[in-house]
Order: sequence, then structure tokens, then C-alpha cells
Amino acid sequence: MAQKYRILAVCGAGLATSTHVAKTLQTGLEKKGITCQIRTCSVAESLGVIFQYKPQVIMATVSVNSIKDSGGAKVFSGVPLLTGIGSQQLFNDVVEYLKTQGNA
Repeated sequence: MAQKYRILAVCGAGLATSTHVAKTLQTGLEKKGITCQIRTCSVAESLGVIFQYKPQVIMATVSVNSIKDSGGAKVFSGVPLLTGIGSQQLFNDVVEYLKTQGNA
């Protein structure tokens, strides 16, 4: 059975940019054979969501330093998914990282 990874997309308000990043990331990862469940939230609610959801990857459209406690998840900047600049490299980096993560 294919592995299903948990990814959290975090933005300032938990609405527009995190939703865009989540959809773009889901599509891009599926093309690379990665199945994932992506949840979105705001920075303000991220600590509680991280604790409950336990994502392997956090995709932040805000400063990665604003994620105070990642709960062991790797934090990536989601900005390339908004601008399109460097997005393929970001997909590759996320895929490589997830492949090191064992079972979800």
C-alpha cells in the first residue's frame, strides 16, 4: 500500500496562500508518485495543529522562523509555490525528504 504523508501548509491567516500552496503541492507530489494529506492553518493556530496532526513536513508561506515548534517536522518555505520560481527544486527537495521518513 502506498505511503500517505501528512503535510501542513501554514500562512498568515490560514486561508488564501496556504490553500494555494496545498493544492499546488498536492498536484506536484502526485505527479511524482507521492500520496499526501495536506491540512492548512494560520501561524497563530499552528502550534496546536502541529501537536495534533503530527505532520512530517510543514510548508510555510510566512517566515520559517515564525514556526516556533515544528514537532520534529521539516519546515520548508512555500514561497516558490506561490511565485513559481524554484518550485521544481522545492518539489524535489520535499520528495527526497519524505523518502527518508519511513512509515507515516
